[in-house]
Amino acid sequence: MNIVSIWLKVKRSYKKNLLFLNAYRKKIYPDFVFDSHTEIIKDEIPVFTFHFIEPAQFEEQLQFLYANGYQTLTADEFYQMISGTKSIRERSVLLTFDDGWGSLWIYGYPLLRKYGMHGICFINPGMVHEGGTYFPNLVDLWEGRVSKSELFEREKSQKPLCTWEEIKKMAENGVIEFQSHTMYHSLVFTEPQIVDFFHPAYDTYINNYNIPIFRDQEKDNIARKAEWGMPIYAFAPRMAGKRRYLDDEELRVKCIEFVRNNGGKSFFKKQSWRKQLRQLIAEYRKRFGEKGYYESAEEQVEAIRWDLLESKRIIERKLPGKTVQHLCYPYFVGSELAVQLSREAGYRCNYWGLLEQCGGNRQYGNPYYVARLRDEFILRLPGRGRKSLLEILGHRIAKDSVRFFRNLIKSDYQAL
Repeated sequence: MNIVSIWLKVKRSYKKNLLFLNAYRKKIYPDFVFDSHTEIIKDEIPVFTFHFIEPAQFEEQLQFLYANGYQTLTADEFYQMISGTKSIRERSVLLTFDDGWGSLWIYGYPLLRKYGMHGICFINPGMVHEGGTYFPNLVDLWEGRVSKSELFEREKSQKPLCTWEEIKKMAENGVIEFQSHTMYHSLVFTEPQIVDFFHPAYDTYINNYNIPIFRDQEKDNIARKAEWGMPIYAFAPRMAGKRRYLDDEELRVKCIEFVRNNGGKSFFKKQSWRKQLRQLIAEYRKRFGEKGYYESAEEQVEAIRWDLLESKRIIERKLPGKTVQHLCYPYFVGSELAVQLSREAGYRCNYWGLLEQCGGNRQYGNPYYVARLRDEFILRLPGRGRKSLLEILGHRIAKDSVRFFRNLIKSDYQAL
């Protein structure tokens, strides 16, 4: 892997955690995070966010909540308490799960049932597989039907997200409710500046979430199945409020064909591959100019409005009797435009990551700006077995470092 690829990975990793680091420096977390003498949280509801479920860690967190008398709220209970129609009960928390990864079915759902707790999962209905069946979960392990190794098979499958069958099962008894995370968890191009190319070491993440949605013969390629050499322009989450840049499809084809005609995947073993592609682009633009263009303000509004309405409609159709009124922004990034359109679409709460304007979620706060903490801060709540802030931050830094270098090695191996 060359130095440019490594730098881009470091940059992406840094940006992903930048909000977390700034929030720590500015102390915009809820008071209980920094105050070691807090014995009880009053007039505030901590909201925690999970992605992948690590069973041992998750059970430790649930055991802590259970032992210390914490109650997990439903989405409607949370809204009623925040809006002031119900008083906030002491030791109330909200557990949220983003994306609907298979680990929620395998580990999260059985463990929540075991401890009598509740969660809210935000899903992208446009990415959930149709059909399929149930994968084994912890209940099957506890009852002796499968081994531990068989539970890991889910991660190797082509269905890393929960299936609709699993989602329906989890929603039936109310242990987990499902709300909107937008349709496709989309990134979109926002500027004509090319920041990278699709190459064998590109970090696609699962389901190609790290690849912006692009046009293919005037239609959006929702699956984001890019080809070697495709230019990656400056991008942002769809809900960030930036107008989308529609790249020059002809230029994209030229880059892809150039790579294909010069060895395909092996082309990227050359030290000069980026230089060659950029030279091709410079010559093309000198001859044909910049043919990419921005969507209009009206097109942007309509695209976001459709996304919010469609994700709500599909979840409600798939889960009859359930109402979708809660929206979580992918990548923790929204905008005033997205908030306005979500309100018009019938959403009552919007969930983010950390928010500088509100460290915690208090009664009569703005339900369209719900702040959430990473799940490790559950063990920072007041109670027996509480961990120090230093322990939590040290564990996070160590965990992120291991994950980063593991992914770096993995992508370097895949590039060979």
